[in-house]
Amino acid sequence: MALVGLASCHTPKTALSVKSGADSTTNEVAYPDAVEYYEPARMKYSDEVYSDDIKSVQLHAAEWVFGPPVIWLEKQNQLTLSFDELTDNKKDYYFTFILCDAMWNPVDLPQMDFIDGFSEDPITSFQFSVNTLVNYVHYSVSFPSENMKPKKSGNYLLQVYYNDGDEKKTVITKRFFVAENIVGIKSEIKMATNIELRNYQHEVDFVINKSGVDIVDPYRNLTVILQQNGRTDNMITDLKPKLVKGDELEYNFESGNIFDANNEFRHFDIKSITYNTDRISSIQRKDGLFHVYLKTDYRRPYERYLSEEDINGRLLIKNDDGKDSDLESEYVWVHFLLSYDAPLTEGSVFIQGAFTQWGYNERYKLNYDYNQKGYADSLLLKQGYYNYQYVYLKDGETAADASYIEGRHSETDNDYTIYVYYREPGELFDRLIGLQTVNS
Repeated sequence: MALVGLASCHTPKTALSVKSGADSTTNEVAYPDAVEYYEPARMKYSDEVYSDDIKSVQLHAAEWVFGPPVIWLEKQNQLTLSFDELTDNKKDYYFTFILCDAMWNPVDLPQMDFIDGFSEDPITSFQFSVNTLVNYVHYSVSFPSENMKPKKSGNYLLQVYYNDGDEKKTVITKRFFVAENIVGIKSEIKMATNIELRNYQHEVDFVINKSGVDIVDPYRNLTVILQQNGRTDNMITDLKPKLVKGDELEYNFESGNIFDANNEFRHFDIKSITYNTDRISSIQRKDGLFHVYLKTDYRRPYERYLSEEDINGRLLIKNDDGKDSDLESEYVWVHFLLSYDAPLTEGSVFIQGAFTQWGYNERYKLNYDYNQKGYADSLLLKQGYYNYQYVYLKDGETAADASYIEGRHSETDNDYTIYVYYREPGELFDRLIGLQTVNS
């Protein structure tokens, strides 16, 4: 797929203390004495960034930037975490693992039961940015290592923190998976069987072969979860086998295993800030910082489907004009505008993609601008290529609707992941005994 970018939102309160709305031009560069962090008791067991100084958080397979955050238990292949902190000074960061069940609740087990080695490890690799307008420190770490490795399969939360006296200050939590390959998964992604929905939805049918493991009661002890791209709000978590034939468990339904196909992701390319790429209206330098103005976005639920290569919501940090993208890439204000005649009154519009951690943090919530007649705001983003989409989250709901703004077409390319968990009788955690990602 082509590698090239993304959206704007509520202006983040960065360490840069930059005042920048959709039309603002004031940038006061001043690092504050203190940064607000979430209290440890409020830590979420999801992908979250708890400090506005922390940017460009990525967790992926060590050998490929687009590789999923999956460690295969027998191979102990490595994952790489990287992030920036907008500051002139280095901190002593540490990380640890937290074992969770299939529904991402923490498991009540001592760490020595699921971690081989130390219970925490320092992040020792750090470098300062080079010749950038916004100063930052770039951190990275790969794991498992000789010091710390997971012993059980399942869902894990990576917690990154520093010690402030006797208190841990959490700055990042990221989900990753430790999987066993002991069940076979044969899957098919197709248009919905329901005639009325076949042009709009994808159906995920699959068969699990359990010959490699003795599953006592697949209806009670097996948990199967379906995920679309990197989203966590619309995952399907309540599937039970439709039919059991010997070692084969069939999950072939006409409802319950369907997703809105939505549309190809929007993009923008800021790998270079010396010229305008296809989605950029203008690039300006104001008060010592770069501002990138994207072309106006429009609703497209009633437009015909157009095939366009995307990276299914991911991002790529890249500076085409430098030698080291990690250290030489600028942070620039990216300004977004989604044309809308009037504000929506029963919900909110968010930008969504890997760079937003796929969640609904207030910093990625768009504000309605009556002067520009649309949802407009800006984000401070590192140079690269971004995918994004606009989603509508109704008040009181937890799953957003992407089709309301983006449309839905069965021709759309999406990634679907099937997770197969098994809880043995008497155990407190769920083994991840099978995992497969397929493209529609």
